[in-house]
Amino acid sequence: MRIVEFPYERAAVVLAESELFGDKQTAKRWGISDRTIRNYRTRMSEDEHLAALFHLKKEALTKDWQSDATKALKVSLNKLVELVQDNGKPDQIHAVAGAVKIVGELKIAFEALTDEPGNNREG
Repeated sequence: MRIVEFPYERAAVVLAESELFGDKQTAKRWGISDRTIRNYRTRMSEDEHLAALFHLKKEALTKDWQSDATKALKVSLNKLVELVQDNGKPDQIHAVAGAVKIVGELKIAFEALTDEPGNNREG
């Protein structure tokens, strides 16, 4: 009989992603069932090693996401200023302004949902 070790790294990443993207989307991405995620979550409540690894993975995902969102906002705002100053086409200005609004709202929602206001703000 072959003993299979618990996949700590995989479980921690799956749980971290499910916190950010939801169980259904994460399960689909990893090719697993929602039940597997619930099983990982149950194990995490009793397994300190998995819990610690989960927190590290979640922190890494959160920092990456916040950093990417901040960069996207900076680039979009610069483009918006450029379009306005150069009398850009209204549809271009509207599209870039829409992107700024969406990314800004996502950042606000993310901070509210994760209780991490101002997480990784860059100049």
